[in-house]
Amino acid sequence: MSPSPEQSTTHYRWAVIGTGGMADQFVADARYGQGGEFVAVCSRSQASAQTFADRHGIALAVADIDALLERDDIDVVYIASPHTHHLKQAVAAMEAGKAVLVEKPATLNAAQTRHLYETAERCQVLCVEALWTRFSPVYQSILADLESGRIGEVRQCQANFGFAAPADPAHRLNAPELAGGALLDIGIYPLLLPLDLFGSPESIEGDVTLGDSGVDRSADLVLRFADGARASLSYSLDFPLPTEAAISGDNGWVNVKAPWFATNAARWQVGDAPVLQQQYPLIGKGYHYEFSAVNRSLDAGLLQCEEHSWADSLALAEVMDRIRKRWGPDYGSALEGI
Repeated sequence: MSPSPEQSTTHYRWAVIGTGGMADQFVADARYGQGGEFVAVCSRSQASAQTFADRHGIALAVADIDALLERDDIDVVYIASPHTHHLKQAVAAMEAGKAVLVEKPATLNAAQTRHLYETAERCQVLCVEALWTRFSPVYQSILADLESGRIGEVRQCQANFGFAAPADPAHRLNAPELAGGALLDIGIYPLLLPLDLFGSPESIEGDVTLGDSGVDRSADLVLRFADGARASLSYSLDFPLPTEAAISGDNGWVNVKAPWFATNAARWQVGDAPVLQQQYPLIGKGYHYEFSAVNRSLDAGLLQCEEHSWADSLALAEVMDRIRKRWGPDYGSALEGI
C-alpha cells in the first residue's frame, strides 16, 4: 500500500537557520508532520541558538553556519532568517549538498529567484519556497471545488491581510536595508489567490502608502486578467484588516473565513440553495504540511514540490517586481542592490 499524504518512507534530519518568531512557529508545528525531525539550530549568537534548542528539544545549537553545513548528519535546512539573507544562505546550503526549504519570500526579486532555482538544478538538490498556504489541504480543497465548477465560472476575487505593525524605523518591517515593507512580508498572500485562480494578470493598478523610512506600509491593488476576471486586494502594516477572502462565480460565491490563507471554515452560496457553512479539519497551525511535503518529495527524488513549484514561486516574484515598479523607478530598483 502506498504512503498516505502525511507519510514519508525515510526519516530526514533537519536544521533551522534563524531563531525568530517564524522559526519558532514552524519548528513547533513540525511535530505534527511526518518523515523528519529538527536536530540542529543555527543563530548569530550561541546564546540565542542554545535558548531556541532548549525550548524545542533540539540536540545541536551552533552560531557558525559554515560548521553547520559541513555536517554529514543534516539532510535539510529550513531558512527562517531575514529576507536579505535567504539567497546567500540557501545557495551555501545547496552547494553543501543540503535540501532547502526557504521561508517566503524566497528571495527579494525575480532575478534572485531564478538564480536560486538554477543553483538547485546545478547542485541537483531539492529547493522549495516555504509558502505554507499552497500546502494546506483546506486551501487545496477549496481550489479543487472552484475548478470543478461548484460556483460556476470564477470571475472575481477579493483578499486582504493587515495588522498594525510597529512604526519604529529600526523595526525589521521598516528597515529598507532588511527589505522591509508590507509587500514582501504579507502582500504575497493576497497576490497568491488570484494567481492561482486566473494566472498572470494582464494589468495592475493601485495605490501605495510609504512609511517615513521609504518602505511600503500598505497598498490597494486591482488586477485585471485577459479573460475579463479581476481581483481587488489590500494589505497593510498600518491597520488591521478582516483577513478574509471572497470569490465570486457566475453561479454563486464562497467567503473564506479568517485567516483565509490558513483557514478551517468557508461559507458557500451555490445557486438558489441556502448558504452552507463548511468546516475543514486542520491540524496544528498548518506549517507541518509543507514539512511533510518536503520529506515526501525527497523520498521521490524530486528537486521541487508539486504543491509550490519553481514556476509558481517565480510567477509570484515577477508580479511583485511589477508592483514595485509601479511605485516609481527608485523603489522598483531599490531591492536590486541588496
